[in-house]
Amino acid sequence: MRRLIRFSQATEKTTDCHSEERERQRISPHPLEIPLGTRAERWREILRRVYPERSRRAQDDRKNLSAAFFPAVFLILLSLAACPSFSPQPDRTRYFTLTSQAQADGAAKNPDLEQIWLGVGPVRIPGYLDREELVVRVAQNRFDVAQNDRWIEPLEESLSRVLAQNLHALLGSERIVRYPWPNSRRISHQVEVEIFRFEPTSEGEAQLSARWAINDTAAKQALAAKTSFFKRPIEKESREAAVDAMSELLADLSREIADAVRAAVGQKR
Repeated sequence: MRRLIRFSQATEKTTDCHSEERERQRISPHPLEIPLGTRAERWREILRRVYPERSRRAQDDRKNLSAAFFPAVFLILLSLAACPSFSPQPDRTRYFTLTSQAQADGAAKNPDLEQIWLGVGPVRIPGYLDREELVVRVAQNRFDVAQNDRWIEPLEESLSRVLAQNLHALLGSERIVRYPWPNSRRISHQVEVEIFRFEPTSEGEAQLSARWAINDTAAKQALAAKTSFFKRPIEKESREAAVDAMSELLADLSREIADAVRAAVGQKR
């Protein structure tokens, strides 16, 4: 009798185990029994059926993330599209240079000038002009810097070069060299220039103020010295016209220095 009871209990336990297994299979069937397209989709469906609460939370998290992510991305892309610095821009930089405007006056060459070597330089400029950009004086103590309009070479070099070209044309002499000259070249006379002001103004004119001196290098004495001021109107409202007026100012200074060189050489004779 006891054996019969134990057999009956064992049979009931086996039946309960089979029932639990069938229930588990009903809840979580084999992946191959799920009619979905891909294996990843099958496993997602298994997880959704086994852990329905966790699956719902994951879906809610994805929805919240999408709701916050896509508007943020849209705003970033919109700001980038509106910002001109991130889009390609054409180079609007323009480069200018001074040019020689002085011409020979047609007078006979002075033979005394063929006996000297004239050194031009150094030419010094104030700090506010020692830059690539062109400077415009808009008031007595205020300037505008033209970011897109620049000198093609350092302004000191441009001034020295054009000044030497002008003096060559005005004096008709080939014995003119620019600073710094080689040690082997013996300079008899030297022109030194210090620029105080050299720029266009907002009133439509260009101005040049400079102090210059002609020195006898052998005697180490100044033969002539002067502070000069010139101004010229700017014919058109353009940067090209302003630079042309500045070149004319340098030609005016060159004529004054050339006259002083002739007078100094004539006095020595």
